[in-house]
Amino acid sequence: MGSSPFIRTNNQYITEMKTTQTAKGDLLATIQIEIEKADYAGEVTKALKDYQHKASVPGFRQGKVPFGMIQKMYGAAVTFDKLNQKVSEALNQHIKDNNLDLMGYPLSDPEKEQPADPETQETMTFYFEAGLKPEVKVNLAEISMDYYNIKASEKEIDATVTRIQENNKAEDGTVAELNEEFFKKFFPGKDIKDIETFRKEVAAEMEKQYVIEADRMFYNLAIDKLVNEIKFDMPDAFLKRWIVANSEGKITAEDAEKNYDNTYSKTFRWQLIEESIAKANPELVLKEEEIREFVTKMYFGQLDITSMNEEMKGRLNGIVDSILKDEKQRETIYNQVADQKFTAFFKNNMKVNNVETDYEGFVKAVMPEMPEMPAAETTEEK
Repeated sequence: MGSSPFIRTNNQYITEMKTTQTAKGDLLATIQIEIEKADYAGEVTKALKDYQHKASVPGFRQGKVPFGMIQKMYGAAVTFDKLNQKVSEALNQHIKDNNLDLMGYPLSDPEKEQPADPETQETMTFYFEAGLKPEVKVNLAEISMDYYNIKASEKEIDATVTRIQENNKAEDGTVAELNEEFFKKFFPGKDIKDIETFRKEVAAEMEKQYVIEADRMFYNLAIDKLVNEIKFDMPDAFLKRWIVANSEGKITAEDAEKNYDNTYSKTFRWQLIEESIAKANPELVLKEEEIREFVTKMYFGQLDITSMNEEMKGRLNGIVDSILKDEKQRETIYNQVADQKFTAFFKNNMKVNNVETDYEGFVKAVMPEMPEMPAAETTEEK
């Protein structure tokens, strides 16, 4: 442990702060914190004197309220607050000094915790239960996945062209005629003179969207497979308590138990797997410039940024800044970029079997329980 003030004896960590860690079982530890009144009494007195200087009590001038009265009015609440603060500081310091890799945050240990009374006890002991992260080993080269290369079938192209015509009817309600004028309206900048070329362009646009769908499904199925095939233990009983404790009363112990295997456990397992992969592959850690580049392409993809003058680039950067200032929006964008990076990484590092199919075959393969679906809405309709 180098220069750490902790000493290890018989699987225990003992500190000058009177903090002790004891193994409680697989992936569980008990952290014991001993606090003496002298550790917080000075801060309680200081806080009460601050109250005394500011208090306004009928019959007394401000700042002249007797200290005994202030102590009687606020002593218990201030003592409780300072005691909790000291315990929290000691717990956080223990976690930091020992580099504990935790799942969630320690909870009061129900098997050992005793009532504390700072009014009568000179020394109090607090017990916390901590869930430790398991070691997770991931070998993507052993994981086999199908990737669907989706090509637009003639049937799907027919359906999309018909939909385009229906959605671009003339003012009198007649269906749009497939001619050069219509081709130019729908694909401006492209010299399309015949229906065959138009259909090829429609198919190309459809297949761009199919790639997005195929990537999204590949990523989701890869997560499912990793979660199901990579085996490791977790401190499940602790995590069920942690879910309830951190739900602000929205989740009961019964809810946590009922939904743990199918929902919560899978989420925890994927977080641990994702973390293990990211630690082993630093290139997956997102950089700020990647997030900004994503936003720029999303909002200004059609603009030639390289030809802009400095003033225009400054305005564009200002818009990107304003978008990323919204924490909710930033989180959504961050997750999108992270998903894209992991998808590409999985495709390059898993055993990928490329499957050629059309959209209908793709849907049947990945969602066999779904009813037959129409061709995807893939081309922006004008």
